[in-house]
Amino acid sequence: MKQGIVLFILIVGLLTFMNAPPVAADEAVVQVDHLNVRTGPSKNHEAIGKVHTGATYTILEEKDNWLKIKRNNDNGWVAKWLTEVETAGTSKGTQYSNYDYLRIRSSPGLDGKIKGYLMKGDQVKPTETDGKWYRIQKGNTNGWVHRDYLSPQHPKNEPHKKKESSSSSVNGKVKVGTDVLNVRSQNSTKGRLLTQVQKGQVYEYIAKKDRWYEIKYTSGKTGWVAGWLVNEVSNEEETPTTTEGHTKQKNYVSLNYNGTNLRAGPSTNDKIVGRGNKGDRFDIVSKEGQWYKVSNNGNEMYVAGWIVEEHAQENSTSAPAQTNSLKGKTIMIDAGHGGRDPGALGRSGSYEKTLTLETAFNLKKELESKGAKVLMTRTEDHYMSLSVRSYHSNHSDADVFISLHYNSTPLSIPARGISSYYYNVKDKALATSLQSSITTLTGMKNRGIQKGNFHVIRENSKPAVLLELGFISDAREEQIIKTNSYQTKASQGITEGLIKHFN
Repeated sequence: MKQGIVLFILIVGLLTFMNAPPVAADEAVVQVDHLNVRTGPSKNHEAIGKVHTGATYTILEEKDNWLKIKRNNDNGWVAKWLTEVETAGTSKGTQYSNYDYLRIRSSPGLDGKIKGYLMKGDQVKPTETDGKWYRIQKGNTNGWVHRDYLSPQHPKNEPHKKKESSSSSVNGKVKVGTDVLNVRSQNSTKGRLLTQVQKGQVYEYIAKKDRWYEIKYTSGKTGWVAGWLVNEVSNEEETPTTTEGHTKQKNYVSLNYNGTNLRAGPSTNDKIVGRGNKGDRFDIVSKEGQWYKVSNNGNEMYVAGWIVEEHAQENSTSAPAQTNSLKGKTIMIDAGHGGRDPGALGRSGSYEKTLTLETAFNLKKELESKGAKVLMTRTEDHYMSLSVRSYHSNHSDADVFISLHYNSTPLSIPARGISSYYYNVKDKALATSLQSSITTLTGMKNRGIQKGNFHVIRENSKPAVLLELGFISDAREEQIIKTNSYQTKASQGITEGLIKHFN
């Protein structure tokens, strides 16, 4: 009798297991471009392909800090330390469309056929996840939408209120000072991304709050842009724009490789309509994800963004280069911390990760004004491992790598001032030059240079330094650091230090 009961329980348990829904798998989000996919979990195995930044793949297996991922046609292994692992969730909850005519596709990808649309505010509940795509049901339509265009909050309930903007008068104009600038729904990097504007474009602003500007960007629509990435301008200084608000002068891309494919659409699955060679130039029409829509002799086509380099059109009337320029030099700026890693916490509640990113953008502006090409490890508030930061540097053409940080001590230990760190002896002169210029321009206490065993400079093949630009644990110094004046002076100090170093 007992044996019969045990057998019955086992059968029921087995049937329950067989009928249970499949468990969602973790996903690997690639953090670098040109990441090798290999036949096994080590660098000694053959590379069978490459994946690029932002691509998401289902994890099948993990071994020795390597991940086996599922691709369309085959599976392979990638280095775990160059990816970000996203743990699968059991339920995504109710989501709302942030846009009108959000496409519902037949499969999770841009290649899926369009089956229908969501309008702004439409409510859906995802039932399945594949990378960055959600399966949803809208009426009789079942399909896939990209999760970046959905949010758990109804668009009408966002903190930003349009009626406050529409009744406001114009207070002035600002000019975009960085290549691509995000326009957000509120004065914070947490605001929903509304659109992007390009370097040199000029917009009217109707409000200014916490170092952010609320601009009018098209047909009366408004959004917020970071104040440290724009410059206020007068009517006389305004760059001529078209009726759409875009500059008449277009940037261009140059190809990095011979035999580069030019396609009919923004995907490797789209038809090849031509090929170009290294150095060929194409005017930029627009950007779509990681792809450029380009033009050549009136013909439009697409090229992958990871195999080209973007340039600003040269102005034939521009003044000759100054002797104290950085023309021909490439500088990589690393804004310390980010995302789930806030870094140090200031006495008034400021985060180190926020300050380093603001400093990075200020520094970018200063360096570009001196002719330098600037690369950045991060441009948003997102987490990036130390290994990925050094990987970006080692696989770039940077002449110098600069990691930006702010210092902190326990409240019982008073400390102020600026320090510069190097790891390799060959970089000591670079640290000395930067430390001297920064402290001279800012007037901050000079704490000197030191050898520092920090991963981002230790595992770096480029000349590399790590800068601690003040103590946010000191109430007075924190308030100084947060000012526009200090951010500008610190950036100018780093720029002057680089010019002295290279000369």
